[in-house]
Amino acid sequence: MEPVSYRASFTDATRPAQGADRVGTLAWKHEVMLPEDVKAAFEVASPFARTLAFLIDIAIIMGLLMALIFIGSLMLVMTMASGGMLAYALILICFFLINVGYFFIFEGIFSGQTIGKYVMKLRVIKEDGEEIGPKEGIVRAFMRFLIIGPLPSLLFLGVFSVDFLFSVAPFSFLAFWMFIDRKTRGVPDFVANTLVVRQKVPQRQWNTPYVPAYFMLPHHFFPLNSDEMSRLTPEDYVKLEEFGTRLSTISSEARQQAAMAAAAALATRMEYSKPVDPEYAEIFLYEMHAALKQQLQQLYPDLYA
Repeated sequence: MEPVSYRASFTDATRPAQGADRVGTLAWKHEVMLPEDVKAAFEVASPFARTLAFLIDIAIIMGLLMALIFIGSLMLVMTMASGGMLAYALILICFFLINVGYFFIFEGIFSGQTIGKYVMKLRVIKEDGEEIGPKEGIVRAFMRFLIIGPLPSLLFLGVFSVDFLFSVAPFSFLAFWMFIDRKTRGVPDFVANTLVVRQKVPQRQWNTPYVPAYFMLPHHFFPLNSDEMSRLTPEDYVKLEEFGTRLSTISSEARQQAAMAAAAALATRMEYSKPVDPEYAEIFLYEMHAALKQQLQQLYPDLYA
């Protein structure tokens, strides 16, 4: 029997799979616990993929800096009479904002994915598997600049003293920490409690997810009586919606386990009269979802069309 999914969306950050400590020689897994008490895992990005993504981002930043230098040079010429201090200060501020702002905007606001990470199919997530937010984004951006930024900043300012440059150069070697850590975490990851994983967008077979009402189903594997129906609540509908978004992204082995855990909990609370076998757990959840939709459509037709 084909598995049934009653929702098709999830945050496209990753596609959790049943976790193993390690696969192959380089691919490590980061395990998380789903709300259904089922373990799933994200595949950690390799240091080489992260490096390529970073080089793409650096190339974009260099292009922005070249444009900044060109505009700044024009401003310096125009303000030469006043010493050019205002233009020079603006250039320095823009240099900092470009380096920090680029990573903050893309990682902190666009769900942990810079242009380089998008090309390499990588994404930053929290250690619990959730998407990162502005707080994690700004922490990562500042930490990255503190590690990598001093050396190019001094060169940008025209400081070419060998002794001074060598005094700050050792900090840049902290960037290579991700080649040592088992989960490819760099210093910004440790400070922000994040890690970079491979993005696996679920493959969908439909464009518009649709859950029919219970009476519209062609066959009922799990018929409901009035008492069982009365024990279903709008809160159950919300939980089933949330569970469905996760279920469609879980690997097949963990998927049945997760579905059975949720079905057993719901059937026990409903005092459902018929046993639910693991292979039919998704169908049970699907039909309970459909029954709730029918009930809510009758009570609130404007909200549940």
